[in-house]
Amino acid sequence: MTQALDTAIAAVDDALAGIQDPVRRNDAMREAEAKLSEVFKRHRRGVANDLYAQGKKWREVGETLGGVSAQRAWQISRGE
Repeated sequence: MTQALDTAIAAVDDALAGIQDPVRRNDAMREAEAKLSEVFKRHRRGVANDLYAQGKKWREVGETLGGVSAQRAWQISRGE
């Protein structure tokens, strides 16, 4: 992982640790998780499209994305 990502993750961890109320901390965790999920989905879509644009077959894209099928790799590239 890069230093920038380590720093960002540490900042989120510190922010969550600073919330004393467990209900508020849980709410903040769920909100952060939802936001990060959208960020990861967008970047995963970009990776799929970039690999395909470089000439990779959907099967190869799927392997890079964690061993998903060619069809699933195509779906990811469309944001599904």
